[in-house]
Amino acid sequence: MAAIGANPLFIVGGVSFLAALVASLMVQFVILQQGRKLGGRMDRIPQDAMREYVFRENYLISDVEATDWYLADPEDRAGAWRNLALGLEHLHPDIRRKMDRLSRHGEGFLLIGRLGQDEISLSGGFEDGQITITVSPLTHSGQRSIVDHDSLERLQEETKTLRHAMEANPYPIWRHDVDGKIIWANAAYFDLVERLRGETGVVLWPIPDVFCDSLAEAGAQEDKARVGLLPDHPPSGGTGPDGKLWYEVRQHRTAPVGETAELEPPTDGSLYIATPCNRLVAAERSLRNFVQTLSKTFAHLPVGLAIFDRKRELILFNAALVELSTLDPRWLSGRPSLFEFLDQLRDNRRMPEPRDYRAWRSSLIALEKGAENGNYEEIWNLPDGQSFRVLGRPHPDGAVALIFENISSEMSLTRKFRADMEIYQSALDHDEQAIAIFNGNGELEVSNAAYAMLWEDDPRERLTRDDFAQALQIWEGRCLPHLVWEELRQTMTQAQGEVRSSMSDVVWMSDGRRLNIYLTPLKSGRTMIKFRTSLQKSGQRPPPPQAVEPSTETRATSPITMLMNYATSQNG
Repeated sequence: MAAIGANPLFIVGGVSFLAALVASLMVQFVILQQGRKLGGRMDRIPQDAMREYVFRENYLISDVEATDWYLADPEDRAGAWRNLALGLEHLHPDIRRKMDRLSRHGEGFLLIGRLGQDEISLSGGFEDGQITITVSPLTHSGQRSIVDHDSLERLQEETKTLRHAMEANPYPIWRHDVDGKIIWANAAYFDLVERLRGETGVVLWPIPDVFCDSLAEAGAQEDKARVGLLPDHPPSGGTGPDGKLWYEVRQHRTAPVGETAELEPPTDGSLYIATPCNRLVAAERSLRNFVQTLSKTFAHLPVGLAIFDRKRELILFNAALVELSTLDPRWLSGRPSLFEFLDQLRDNRRMPEPRDYRAWRSSLIALEKGAENGNYEEIWNLPDGQSFRVLGRPHPDGAVALIFENISSEMSLTRKFRADMEIYQSALDHDEQAIAIFNGNGELEVSNAAYAMLWEDDPRERLTRDDFAQALQIWEGRCLPHLVWEELRQTMTQAQGEVRSSMSDVVWMSDGRRLNIYLTPLKSGRTMIKFRTSLQKSGQRPPPPQAVEPSTETRATSPITMLMNYATSQNG
C-alpha cells in the first residue's frame, strides 16, 4: 500500500479522475437546477432572440427573463457569472477560459458555437467598468427550440411508441398533404397495396393512392364514406359478396403545428383511417335480400301487414295494406310513425270514428301497448259498412306488427246467420209443442218457449249448455215413474255411427196431464225430442207405474201415426 501511495502517476491519475467526477456532478446539478426552476416551461425554449448579460464586478446588473435557459437561477445575481459560464459551456468548450481572461485582464473575445446545426455567436467585451456577454444566432433558425435531456428522452420514447402503434395497427392509415398527395402511410396500407396489385416485397414511391377514385365517387366532401376496391388479382378469401374489398373510410382534418384543430379550412392536409367492413356489407346485403323476399311473400297475402320498429316507424308493408288502407304507397315508403299512420287512417275513414279526440289518442296508446303485449284484437266497423279484424303482435327487438284482415263478407254471413237463427227461434217459439234438440255430445243446443213453460225451466237464460242427463233429471222429476226414461237414456248414449230409429211413448205428469214424447234422429248426430201435453178424460186415472210400459206396437208407431190416433181418440 505504501508503494502504491508513493507512486506519483497514481496520485495524478486519481486527482484527474476526481476532478472529472466533480465536473460531471456539477453539470448534472446545474441541469437539475435548471429543470427545477423551469418546471413545466422547459419543453420548448426559443433561441432566435439575442441575449445580453451585463456584469459589474461579476454581479449581474442587467434584466433577465425568468425563463432564461443559460442561467440555472436567474434570481441569483451574485452567482450569475459562474452559472452563465456553465450554461454556455455546451455551446463552446472554450467559453469558461475566455470569460475568465475577460474578467481578469479585460480581454474581449468572439467565439462561434453550435446549437445543433445552427451557429451561435458568443462575444464578450469590457467598457466603463462593465462586462457584457452577448449570445446571438448568426442565422434565422425558424424558431428552433431547446429541449432538456429528460424531456427529449420522453419525446423520443413517446414517438417510438406512437410509431410502433401505427405500424401495428391492422387498419390502413395514411396522410395527405395540402396538395392531396400521400406523404405517409402505415404498414397495413402498404399490405393493402400489395394485395390489390398482387405484388409482394415491392416498395413503391410515390405512394399510390388506391382510395382516390373510390372516395371521389362516394363523395370526397364527406368525412365518412364507404368504398369498395376491386383487386387486380382477386385473393382466395376475405372479400365482400361481390369480390370487392370494402372499407369504411373516415377523414380527420389536421391543423398546422402550433395551431388548433379548429382552423377552417385546414392547411396541413388530412389523416385517413380505413376500417374493413366486408362482413358488414355481406350482412346488409343478406338482410336486404331477406327483406325483399319477405316483401314478395307478403305481397301475395290477402291480409294487410304493417311492421313498425322500436322507434315506431313503418319499416315494412305489403300491397294488401295499400289496398285496404287506401293510403299512398309513396307516403308509406317515407317511414311514417305509428301515430301518423293511424291518424292518416282516421282521415281516410278507414277506422271507426271516435267520439272525441282525447279518447281517440288514449285508444292509440292502448293499441300500442296491446300490440307490444300481443293481446290487441278488435273488430273495426267502418263507416262504409266494411269490417276489419285488426291484430297487434310483438316482434323481436321491440318491434310491433299490425295485421289488417277484411272480414266484411264473414261479418255479413254471420249477421245473416244470426238473422236466420232468430227467425227459426221465433218459429219454434210459436210452436205449441215443447222442442229440445241435442247435439252428438248430448248437449242441449236448441229449445223453444213451450219447452221452458212445460218444464218451468229455460236453458236459454244460462250461459252454459245443459247436457241430456241434466234435462232428463228435470223431466223425471215432474213426471210419474216410467220405463221410457231409461229407453231415452240408452238411445242418447248410442255411438254416433249406430243407426237410431224414431220412438214415441206416453207418460203421465205429476199434475195429472198426459204427456206424449216423440224422439226423432236428425243429421250430424243430433236428436230432436218433442213433448205434447193433453188433459185426461173425466174419470180416467193414470195407470200404475209398473203397468206403464210401452208396447212393441206403440214403440214402432211413427209420430205422425201417433198424432192421428190421438186426434181420432179425442174426436171419438
